[in-house]
Amino acid sequence: MENLFFFSGSVTSFFIILLLSKKNKAIYDWFLIVWFSVILLHIVVFYHSSLNQYDAMLEISSAAVFLHGPILWLYTKHLFNKRFYWKQTVHFVPFLLNVAIIAPYLYQNTLAPFSDMSRMLLSWAKLGSILFYSLWSIHTIKQNLGFAKKYLSNVEIHHVKWLTMALKLVLLLWSIGLFSQLVFQFNLFELNPAHEDILLNISVSILVIVMGYYGFRQAPVFVGSAPLVFYENNVKEEFIVSEKYQKSALKEEDLKYHGALLEGLMSAEKPYRDPELSLLKLADQLNMTTNQLSQIINQFHQKNFYDFVNSYRVEEVKQRLINGDVKHTTLLGIALDAGFNSKATFNRFFKKYTGLTPTEYLKGLNSKSNL
Repeated sequence: MENLFFFSGSVTSFFIILLLSKKNKAIYDWFLIVWFSVILLHIVVFYHSSLNQYDAMLEISSAAVFLHGPILWLYTKHLFNKRFYWKQTVHFVPFLLNVAIIAPYLYQNTLAPFSDMSRMLLSWAKLGSILFYSLWSIHTIKQNLGFAKKYLSNVEIHHVKWLTMALKLVLLLWSIGLFSQLVFQFNLFELNPAHEDILLNISVSILVIVMGYYGFRQAPVFVGSAPLVFYENNVKEEFIVSEKYQKSALKEEDLKYHGALLEGLMSAEKPYRDPELSLLKLADQLNMTTNQLSQIINQFHQKNFYDFVNSYRVEEVKQRLINGDVKHTTLLGIALDAGFNSKATFNRFFKKYTGLTPTEYLKGLNSKSNL
């Protein structure tokens, strides 16, 4: 048991060092550093507890549970919004109140004299905080990605994929914590109260190892500089432009004309090959507002901008495969030339529009040519 805590603590410390050494750290990087620091605190306390060294650190670690939800939510929020407002610190009030209550006993290196009922209510409040902020974070991700698909042609973001996985693991931990509370508060299996948190402690140690492994697969989370696309590609500006011209939607008689202009541009100049193509860029090329272009795409093609552009990319890949271009380059190379920015996105859209994986489609072409 001690070895697991020592290993997970070492891994967590390594992640913190990596994040601190990361160049051009964004505000969400700092929130991630704080979150891993809180996890490290828990692991250190777990380790001391396993050696029967109970002290005031138990109270600090317990109060720090109130930090997980707000930190995760703020990390999520600032993936999409760079601004930090001091009023957001209100989310840390439960933690500060808990610390204020236990502060007199920290100097005495003793546990605060909470009644059983008080500790039970605190435990349920902490579980409620984690659940509330985790669900809020998931909602924030869905809301922002849904917004991005209206304006961007590529929305594959490593930080978001990693965060989504982390939130699922946190919810799994929440379920384990809920189970532990029910077991020991209702004495379901007549277990030793000294072992109340052992399952949760082990789970936290395993969780940080899993998060780290997945984080290294999504390298920009821990190393390098990887600014997110939402502000860098002027999504906020596009939204403002769209709102400004909200009442400038095309009339019915103009839709076909402008729809033909759009299709002509996509076929002749192939703007979809730009992996950073956005609704604003394409609207500028057509001398339209973003709202007008969005109306054309929605009404004529029954797609959002994200799906519309990627459907053209799929068609280009299909045509190049038919032409035999794969003999001179790789399948992924063709996909990247067509505007896709990742293999996963390419595979997903190709199967969505053809019903086959790229490899299956290519095999079908080869079998036809051999007949």
